[in-house]
Amino acid sequence: MGEESSTPADFSPVHKVDLAGFWIHQAEVTNQQYASCVEAGVCSVPYKETGYSYWYSDSEKFNDPVVGVTWDQAQQYCEYIEARLPTEAEWEKTARGTKVEPFPWGTDQPTCSLLNFNSCLKTPQPDEVRSYMGGASDYEALDLAGNVFEWVSDWYDDEYYANSPTSNPPGAADGIYKVYRGGGFLSDELDVSATRRFFTEPEQHSADLGFRCVLLGTFSDDTSNNQVPRPCEVLPIALQQPETQPTWTPFPCEPAYLSGNCYLSSAGGPITSIYVQQSNCMSNKLIDFSSSTIVDLNCIGPNIVGDSKTYTCNGKNMIQGSTVDLSFCHKFYYQLMSPQCPVGYTYDDISQFCLPTTGPWLPEPPCPVGYIETGGQCLPDAGAYQGCPAGFFYFLNITGPNSFEELCIPLDDCLLPNSTEPCEPPVCPTGQTYDSANNCCSLPEKLRAVCPVGFGVQEDPVTKQLFCDLPDLFPTKCETRQVKMAYCPTLTPTPTTVPQQNCYCDPKILSFCSLICD
Repeated sequence: MGEESSTPADFSPVHKVDLAGFWIHQAEVTNQQYASCVEAGVCSVPYKETGYSYWYSDSEKFNDPVVGVTWDQAQQYCEYIEARLPTEAEWEKTARGTKVEPFPWGTDQPTCSLLNFNSCLKTPQPDEVRSYMGGASDYEALDLAGNVFEWVSDWYDDEYYANSPTSNPPGAADGIYKVYRGGGFLSDELDVSATRRFFTEPEQHSADLGFRCVLLGTFSDDTSNNQVPRPCEVLPIALQQPETQPTWTPFPCEPAYLSGNCYLSSAGGPITSIYVQQSNCMSNKLIDFSSSTIVDLNCIGPNIVGDSKTYTCNGKNMIQGSTVDLSFCHKFYYQLMSPQCPVGYTYDDISQFCLPTTGPWLPEPPCPVGYIETGGQCLPDAGAYQGCPAGFFYFLNITGPNSFEELCIPLDDCLLPNSTEPCEPPVCPTGQTYDSANNCCSLPEKLRAVCPVGFGVQEDPVTKQLFCDLPDLFPTKCETRQVKMAYCPTLTPTPTTVPQQNCYCDPKILSFCSLICD
């Protein structure tokens, strides 16, 4: 571990350490993965970095590494998935492999075909994870050089390498700074070396700083062929995410137009209201109207007028000529996709759950859409499903220097179409019961509406059907505006007829008489 240096350096001296086995993420944590933690109310949203787009809220960036997170936010996510941040030693072991090379891929100098660094992209920014298969380490871990820097668990100590324990070094006991490693999309050739150490305060965040996690728990070496059956009930899944949509003003919506109005009732009394209009907002709506100055606020809408949505707000204390405040939030509502059942299930209209189908789980070649033929069998395409269906686990099959397949493998090899090993008696997880008729594990009520990792439970507002959908990548944004209430129009007095008078006018004072007589 480390690198020799002729001058004092925090990455020197070279020293050998022994590490226990560990499971580490193959790639950096993505926006979509992090969003599931935010949706669960455990994680806070990433910071928006000055000078950069807010990639976290862009649905096209769902598979890019999440950035703009502090050390605590990174650790909080890892804990949410029952994991932790890697130590420096674990991170460097993953990057340098068994041959102790300077870069994850070996000794070749960095190029834009191996990693995202030194402004390789036309617009410097993070790239989608697993985009640089040629830059994989000996352990097939990706993006350990370039793309984004990665938080690790250690406190920073510039002399730690000289005094490091030889077995499972945990890092300094305390400190002011936390370590991060790996280089980012702006880094030069020197900073993407697997030995370079960087440090900053744990509360800092950056547009080129993300993380990956090390999973907790113990690895089971049980080689028995016990079948773990699929669940007996699963929710339908909305497999497609809508294209990029607005989240709030000003883009692509026009800023909301607000007008304080006043008109007279038939009895002559003033009636005040606030008119709100927002244009070119597609599925964006205004919600959660409130005010600190208006009593009993009631807002009605939206009313659709062409490409505009209008709202009318009434309440007490909206006095003519006064200034009141109106707060509201911008919310993008998904265009509901038709939820589909995972592989091996069909939708049941009565229960509104997906129930197991009879027959084999997997189709035979030629494979239908959504499957990949490999080894003479059809396996679900994880890319098409944006994850794996119930009863399957994710497997990245590297097919060449810059090519790969994302497959879903059954939890039990004995379920594969070409398996030569028979399945032994099924074993259901604790708390579940085996349904022999459907070869599945019956779930307790509290587990029936659980979605795959990366999906959240949604409800169709019309049918009330529950389904699994991608987490909300469009956080609700709110604002407060000041509104000047207009004055009501002044009533024009109705003219009164002057009674006619009969009088005598002396011609000598005719000019005076004309004022008071007919």
